[in-house]
Amino acid sequence: MARLHIRVTLNEDKSIRRELMDGDMKLKDVSKADIIEMIMNFTSSLRYDGK
Repeated sequence: MARLHIRVTLNEDKSIRRELMDGDMKLKDVSKADIIEMIMNFTSSLRYDGK
């Protein structure tokens, strides 16, 4: 199983494109707000791990 990661590229018109990737497979386009929400959910799950 490959790790999920965010690929950031610069389009020809100089706009930034962010994509959620699983290895070499693109899962979906994501916004900056989506990335911030993912980080918040991840850090929250670390704080409340059920112990």
